[in-house]
Amino acid sequence: MHRQTKMFCAFATLLLVITIAGAYSRQETPAGFLANGIAKLSGGNAGTPLSTEAESTAAAPELAKGSWINSEPLTLANLRGRVVVVEFWTFACYNCRNTLPYVKRWDERYREKGLTVIGVHSPELDEEKVLDNVRKETASLGIHYPVVTDNDYATWKAYGVEAWPTLFVLDKQGRIRWSHVGEGAYDETEAVIQKLLAEENKSSGQKTETSKTEKTTRIEKIMKSEEEWKKELNPEQYYVLRQKGTERAFTGKYWDNHEHGTYFCAACGLPLFSSDTKFESGTGWPSFYTPITAENVTVENDSSLGMTRTEVICSRCGSHLGHVFDDGPQPTGLRYCMNSVSLKFEKKP
Repeated sequence: MHRQTKMFCAFATLLLVITIAGAYSRQETPAGFLANGIAKLSGGNAGTPLSTEAESTAAAPELAKGSWINSEPLTLANLRGRVVVVEFWTFACYNCRNTLPYVKRWDERYREKGLTVIGVHSPELDEEKVLDNVRKETASLGIHYPVVTDNDYATWKAYGVEAWPTLFVLDKQGRIRWSHVGEGAYDETEAVIQKLLAEENKSSGQKTETSKTEKTTRIEKIMKSEEEWKKELNPEQYYVLRQKGTERAFTGKYWDNHEHGTYFCAACGLPLFSSDTKFESGTGWPSFYTPITAENVTVENDSSLGMTRTEVICSRCGSHLGHVFDDGPQPTGLRYCMNSVSLKFEKKP
Protein backbone atom coordinates (compact mmCIF):
# COMPACT_ATOMS: atom_id res chain seq x y z
CA MET A 1 0.00 0.00 0.00
CA HIS A 2 1.34 3.39 -0.93
CA ARG A 3 2.38 5.74 1.84
CA GLN A 4 -0.21 8.32 0.73
CA THR A 5 -2.96 5.70 0.89
CA LYS A 6 -1.94 4.68 4.39
CA MET A 7 -1.93 8.29 5.52
CA PHE A 8 -5.38 8.85 4.02
CA CYS A 9 -6.82 5.75 5.77
CA ALA A 10 -5.30 6.83 9.08
CA PHE A 11 -6.74 10.33 8.70
CA ALA A 12 -10.19 8.97 7.78
CA THR A 13 -10.16 6.66 10.80
CA LEU A 14 -9.17 9.52 13.09
CA LEU A 15 -11.93 11.69 11.66
CA LEU A 16 -14.49 8.93 12.24
CA VAL A 17 -13.40 8.50 15.87
CA ILE A 18 -13.58 12.26 16.46
CA THR A 19 -17.04 12.40 14.88
CA ILE A 20 -18.40 9.57 17.04
CA ALA A 21 -16.82 10.97 20.21
CA GLY A 22 -18.13 14.41 19.46
CA ALA A 23 -21.61 13.10 18.80
CA TYR A 24 -21.86 11.26 22.08
CA SER A 25 -20.39 14.17 24.01
CA ARG A 26 -23.24 16.32 22.62
CA GLN A 27 -25.77 13.46 22.89
CA GLU A 28 -26.39 13.44 19.14
CA THR A 29 -26.12 10.75 16.53
CA PRO A 30 -22.84 10.85 14.56
CA ALA A 31 -24.78 11.75 11.42
CA GLY A 32 -26.58 14.56 13.15
CA PHE A 33 -23.38 15.85 14.72
CA LEU A 34 -21.57 15.84 11.37
CA ALA A 35 -24.48 17.50 9.59
CA ASN A 36 -24.65 20.25 12.19
CA GLY A 37 -20.91 20.78 11.97
CA ILE A 38 -21.02 21.11 8.19
CA ALA A 39 -23.91 23.55 8.43
CA LYS A 40 -21.98 25.75 10.85
CA LEU A 41 -18.80 25.65 8.80
CA SER A 42 -20.66 26.56 5.66
CA GLY A 43 -22.48 29.40 7.38
CA GLY A 44 -25.85 27.74 6.78
CA ASN A 45 -28.91 28.22 8.96
CA ALA A 46 -29.39 25.20 11.21
CA GLY A 47 -33.09 25.99 11.44
CA THR A 48 -35.63 25.22 8.76
CA PRO A 49 -37.07 28.62 7.77
CA LEU A 50 -40.69 29.67 8.02
CA SER A 51 -42.63 28.26 5.10
CA THR A 52 -44.04 30.89 2.76
CA GLU A 53 -46.50 28.36 1.36
CA ALA A 54 -48.12 27.08 4.53
CA GLU A 55 -51.12 25.69 2.67
CA SER A 56 -48.91 23.11 0.97
CA THR A 57 -47.22 22.04 4.20
CA ALA A 58 -48.31 18.67 5.55
CA ALA A 59 -49.69 18.30 9.05
CA ALA A 60 -47.22 17.28 11.75
CA PRO A 61 -47.35 13.65 12.93
CA GLU A 62 -49.63 13.07 15.91
CA LEU A 63 -47.97 12.48 19.27
CA ALA A 64 -47.63 8.84 20.24
CA LYS A 65 -49.04 7.53 23.50
CA GLY A 66 -46.99 8.12 26.62
CA SER A 67 -47.23 9.19 30.25
CA TRP A 68 -48.13 12.86 30.67
CA ILE A 69 -46.69 15.22 33.27
CA ASN A 70 -48.19 18.64 34.13
CA SER A 71 -51.20 17.96 31.94
CA GLU A 72 -53.93 15.59 30.96
CA PRO A 73 -53.14 13.77 27.67
CA LEU A 74 -53.09 16.18 24.74
CA THR A 75 -53.36 15.64 21.00
CA LEU A 76 -52.28 17.94 18.22
CA ALA A 77 -55.73 17.58 16.70
CA ASN A 78 -57.29 19.08 19.82
CA LEU A 79 -54.71 21.87 19.86
CA ARG A 80 -55.71 23.20 16.44
CA GLY A 81 -56.11 26.94 16.71
CA ARG A 82 -53.00 27.24 18.89
CA VAL A 83 -49.34 27.51 17.94
CA VAL A 84 -47.44 24.49 19.28
CA VAL A 85 -43.75 24.06 20.08
CA VAL A 86 -42.73 20.40 20.20
CA GLU A 87 -39.30 19.98 21.78
CA PHE A 88 -37.50 16.64 21.91
CA TRP A 89 -35.33 16.53 25.01
CA THR A 90 -34.02 14.30 27.78
CA PHE A 91 -33.16 15.44 31.28
CA ALA A 92 -29.49 14.35 31.33
CA CYS A 93 -28.68 16.16 28.08
CA TYR A 94 -26.36 19.12 28.67
CA ASN A 95 -27.53 20.88 25.51
CA CYS A 96 -31.17 20.40 26.48
CA ARG A 97 -30.53 22.08 29.82
CA ASN A 98 -28.86 25.00 28.06
CA THR A 99 -31.90 25.38 25.80
CA LEU A 100 -34.43 24.98 28.62
CA PRO A 101 -34.43 28.62 29.90
CA TYR A 102 -35.49 29.85 26.46
CA VAL A 103 -38.24 27.25 26.09
CA LYS A 104 -39.58 28.10 29.56
CA ARG A 105 -39.49 31.79 28.66
CA TRP A 106 -41.55 31.20 25.51
CA ASP A 107 -44.09 29.28 27.56
CA GLU A 108 -44.35 32.09 30.11
CA ARG A 109 -44.53 34.88 27.53
CA TYR A 110 -46.94 33.39 25.02
CA ARG A 111 -49.08 30.75 26.74
CA GLU A 112 -51.92 33.19 27.31
CA LYS A 113 -51.54 34.45 23.73
CA GLY A 114 -52.13 31.03 22.17
CA LEU A 115 -48.88 29.03 22.50
CA THR A 116 -48.65 25.49 23.85
CA VAL A 117 -45.21 24.02 24.55
CA ILE A 118 -44.91 20.24 24.72
CA GLY A 119 -41.72 18.55 25.83
CA VAL A 120 -41.33 15.10 24.29
CA HIS A 121 -38.96 13.23 26.61
CA SER A 122 -37.06 10.73 24.44
CA PRO A 123 -34.47 9.07 26.72
CA GLU A 124 -30.93 8.01 25.96
CA LEU A 125 -29.90 6.42 29.28
CA ASP A 126 -31.72 3.71 31.21
CA GLU A 127 -32.38 5.97 34.20
CA GLU A 128 -34.06 8.45 31.87
CA LYS A 129 -36.67 5.82 31.03
CA VAL A 130 -37.94 5.65 34.63
CA LEU A 131 -41.11 7.71 34.88
CA ASP A 132 -40.49 8.70 38.50
CA ASN A 133 -37.08 10.10 37.53
CA VAL A 134 -38.65 12.12 34.71
CA ARG A 135 -41.25 13.52 37.10
CA LYS A 136 -38.61 14.51 39.65
CA GLU A 137 -36.35 16.15 37.09
CA THR A 138 -39.26 17.95 35.45
CA ALA A 139 -40.20 19.42 38.81
CA SER A 140 -36.63 20.28 39.85
CA LEU A 141 -35.99 22.02 36.52
CA GLY A 142 -39.06 24.19 37.01
CA ILE A 143 -40.86 22.90 33.92
CA HIS A 144 -44.57 23.75 34.09
CA TYR A 145 -45.59 23.05 30.50
CA PRO A 146 -46.84 19.58 29.44
CA VAL A 147 -44.28 16.79 29.09
CA VAL A 148 -44.95 13.38 27.53
CA THR A 149 -42.66 10.36 27.68
CA ASP A 150 -41.46 8.74 24.45
CA ASN A 151 -39.64 5.67 25.77
CA ASP A 152 -40.26 3.63 22.63
CA TYR A 153 -39.16 6.57 20.40
CA ALA A 154 -42.39 6.39 18.39
CA THR A 155 -42.76 10.18 18.22
CA TRP A 156 -38.99 10.64 17.77
CA LYS A 157 -39.08 8.38 14.69
CA ALA A 158 -42.26 9.92 13.32
CA TYR A 159 -40.58 13.34 13.27
CA GLY A 160 -37.27 11.98 11.95
CA VAL A 161 -35.30 13.32 14.92
CA GLU A 162 -31.60 12.50 15.16
CA ALA A 163 -30.30 14.57 18.08
CA TRP A 164 -31.18 16.31 21.34
CA PRO A 165 -32.54 18.92 21.53
CA THR A 166 -34.64 19.24 18.40
CA LEU A 167 -37.67 21.48 18.27
CA PHE A 168 -40.51 22.03 15.84
CA VAL A 169 -42.90 24.98 15.68
CA LEU A 170 -46.38 24.15 14.40
CA ASP A 171 -48.88 26.71 13.15
CA LYS A 172 -52.54 26.89 14.13
CA GLN A 173 -53.44 24.26 11.53
CA GLY A 174 -50.91 21.80 12.98
CA ARG A 175 -48.32 22.19 10.20
CA ILE A 176 -44.57 22.29 10.81
CA ARG A 177 -43.36 25.75 9.91
CA TRP A 178 -39.96 25.79 11.63
CA SER A 179 -37.47 23.30 13.05
CA HIS A 180 -34.05 23.55 14.67
CA VAL A 181 -31.48 21.03 15.90
CA GLY A 182 -29.19 21.75 18.85
CA GLU A 183 -28.66 24.93 20.80
CA GLY A 184 -29.01 28.43 19.39
CA ALA A 185 -31.37 30.22 16.99
CA TYR A 186 -33.43 31.36 19.96
CA ASP A 187 -34.25 34.79 18.54
CA GLU A 188 -35.18 33.28 15.19
CA THR A 189 -37.43 30.70 16.85
CA GLU A 190 -39.17 33.33 18.96
CA ALA A 191 -39.73 35.46 15.87
CA VAL A 192 -41.42 32.47 14.19
CA ILE A 193 -43.63 31.97 17.25
CA GLN A 194 -44.64 35.62 17.18
CA LYS A 195 -45.42 35.51 13.46
CA LEU A 196 -47.52 32.36 13.73
CA LEU A 197 -49.43 33.72 16.71
CA ALA A 198 -50.31 36.77 14.63
CA GLU A 199 -51.71 34.65 11.80
CA GLU A 200 -55.44 34.17 11.62
CA ASN A 201 -56.88 30.77 12.37
CA LYS A 202 -57.90 29.97 8.78
CA SER A 203 -59.26 26.55 9.60
CA SER A 204 -62.07 28.05 11.66
CA GLY A 205 -62.21 31.57 10.19
CA GLN A 206 -62.12 32.97 13.72
CA LYS A 207 -59.57 34.66 15.92
CA THR A 208 -57.47 32.42 18.09
CA GLU A 209 -59.18 31.24 21.23
CA THR A 210 -57.77 29.36 24.16
CA SER A 211 -57.92 25.62 23.53
CA LYS A 212 -60.50 23.79 25.58
CA THR A 213 -57.90 21.17 26.41
CA GLU A 214 -55.73 23.67 28.23
CA LYS A 215 -56.76 26.39 30.64
CA THR A 216 -54.27 29.21 30.53
CA THR A 217 -55.58 31.73 33.05
CA ARG A 218 -52.74 33.02 35.18
CA ILE A 219 -53.27 32.43 38.88
CA GLU A 220 -52.92 35.43 41.15
CA LYS A 221 -50.82 34.44 44.15
CA ILE A 222 -52.04 34.87 47.72
CA MET A 223 -49.31 35.94 50.12
CA LYS A 224 -49.98 35.83 53.87
CA SER A 225 -47.79 35.60 56.94
CA GLU A 226 -47.82 32.41 58.99
CA GLU A 227 -49.46 34.33 61.81
CA GLU A 228 -52.32 35.22 59.48
CA TRP A 229 -52.68 31.58 58.41
CA LYS A 230 -52.76 30.46 62.06
CA LYS A 231 -55.69 32.78 62.69
CA GLU A 232 -57.63 31.56 59.64
CA LEU A 233 -57.01 27.81 59.88
CA ASN A 234 -57.80 25.37 62.66
CA PRO A 235 -54.83 23.54 64.24
CA GLU A 236 -55.21 20.40 62.08
CA GLN A 237 -55.51 22.44 58.88
CA TYR A 238 -52.49 24.54 59.78
CA TYR A 239 -50.42 21.42 60.56
CA VAL A 240 -51.16 19.84 57.17
CA LEU A 241 -51.55 22.85 54.88
CA ARG A 242 -48.76 25.06 56.21
CA GLN A 243 -46.42 22.64 58.03
CA LYS A 244 -46.69 19.88 55.41
CA GLY A 245 -48.12 17.32 57.81
CA THR A 246 -50.15 14.23 56.88
CA GLU A 247 -53.46 13.09 58.33
CA ARG A 248 -53.75 9.44 59.32
CA ALA A 249 -55.15 7.11 56.65
CA PHE A 250 -58.89 6.34 56.74
CA THR A 251 -59.55 9.21 59.17
CA GLY A 252 -60.18 12.05 56.72
CA LYS A 253 -63.57 13.42 55.74
CA TYR A 254 -63.36 12.67 52.02
CA TRP A 255 -61.49 9.40 51.51
CA ASP A 256 -64.80 7.53 51.17
CA ASN A 257 -66.86 10.42 49.77
CA HIS A 258 -68.88 9.36 46.70
CA GLU A 259 -70.94 12.50 46.15
CA HIS A 260 -70.60 14.50 42.95
CA GLY A 261 -69.02 17.92 43.15
CA THR A 262 -65.79 19.90 43.27
CA TYR A 263 -62.89 19.84 45.73
CA PHE A 264 -61.36 23.24 46.55
CA CYS A 265 -58.23 24.26 48.44
CA ALA A 266 -59.26 24.53 52.11
CA ALA A 267 -56.94 27.51 52.58
CA CYS A 268 -57.76 29.77 49.61
CA GLY A 269 -60.72 28.22 47.77
CA LEU A 270 -58.97 27.48 44.46
CA PRO A 271 -60.74 24.67 42.50
CA LEU A 272 -58.45 21.65 42.51
CA PHE A 273 -60.20 18.36 41.71
CA SER A 274 -63.48 17.08 40.37
CA SER A 275 -65.37 14.07 41.72
CA ASP A 276 -65.38 12.82 38.12
CA THR A 277 -61.65 12.00 38.43
CA LYS A 278 -61.80 10.56 41.97
CA PHE A 279 -61.19 6.82 42.29
CA GLU A 280 -60.90 4.13 44.95
CA SER A 281 -57.18 3.75 45.65
CA GLY A 282 -57.48 1.68 48.84
CA THR A 283 -54.96 3.96 50.56
CA GLY A 284 -57.30 5.72 52.97
CA TRP A 285 -56.80 9.14 51.38
CA PRO A 286 -58.92 10.80 48.67
CA SER A 287 -57.27 10.05 45.34
CA PHE A 288 -57.67 11.61 41.89
CA TYR A 289 -56.05 10.82 38.54
CA THR A 290 -55.87 14.43 37.35
CA PRO A 291 -56.53 17.94 38.68
CA ILE A 292 -59.21 20.21 37.22
CA THR A 293 -56.42 22.05 35.41
CA ALA A 294 -52.67 21.56 35.59
CA GLU A 295 -52.03 25.23 36.42
CA ASN A 296 -53.95 24.99 39.71
CA VAL A 297 -51.46 22.61 41.31
CA THR A 298 -47.68 22.76 41.49
CA VAL A 299 -45.35 19.82 42.05
CA GLU A 300 -42.04 19.95 43.92
CA ASN A 301 -39.46 17.44 45.10
CA ASP A 302 -39.94 16.27 48.70
CA SER A 303 -36.96 14.56 50.36
CA SER A 304 -38.42 14.34 53.84
CA LEU A 305 -38.88 11.05 55.71
CA GLY A 306 -35.69 9.66 54.15
CA MET A 307 -37.27 9.17 50.73
CA THR A 308 -37.88 11.17 47.57
CA ARG A 309 -41.47 11.94 46.68
CA THR A 310 -43.32 14.48 44.54
CA GLU A 311 -45.22 16.98 46.65
CA VAL A 312 -48.40 18.66 45.40
CA ILE A 313 -49.10 22.21 46.54
CA CYS A 314 -51.78 24.77 45.74
CA SER A 315 -50.56 27.10 43.01
CA ARG A 316 -52.34 30.11 44.50
CA CYS A 317 -51.49 30.01 48.20
CA GLY A 318 -48.62 27.51 48.32
CA SER A 319 -50.37 25.21 50.81
CA HIS A 320 -49.45 21.54 51.05
CA LEU A 321 -52.08 19.23 49.57
CA GLY A 322 -50.44 15.80 49.40
CA HIS A 323 -48.28 13.86 46.95
CA VAL A 324 -48.60 12.46 43.44
CA PHE A 325 -47.53 8.94 42.45
CA ASP A 326 -47.32 7.09 39.14
CA ASP A 327 -49.48 4.10 40.12
CA GLY A 328 -52.86 5.56 39.21
CA PRO A 329 -55.40 4.50 36.59
CA GLN A 330 -55.59 5.53 32.95
CA PRO A 331 -55.76 7.84 31.14
CA THR A 332 -52.98 9.58 33.13
CA GLY A 333 -51.49 6.76 35.20
CA LEU A 334 -51.26 9.19 38.12
CA ARG A 335 -52.55 9.07 41.70
CA TYR A 336 -52.93 12.45 43.35
CA CYS A 337 -53.05 11.33 46.98
CA MET A 338 -54.55 14.24 48.92
CA ASN A 339 -55.23 15.02 52.56
CA SER A 340 -58.93 15.50 53.27
CA VAL A 341 -58.12 18.37 55.62
CA SER A 342 -56.45 20.21 52.72
CA LEU A 343 -59.69 20.12 50.73
CA LYS A 344 -63.16 21.63 50.92
CA PHE A 345 -65.89 19.80 49.04
CA GLU A 346 -68.90 21.47 47.45
CA LYS A 347 -71.65 19.18 46.26
CA LYS A 348 -73.21 19.72 42.85
CA PRO A 349 -76.71 21.14 43.13
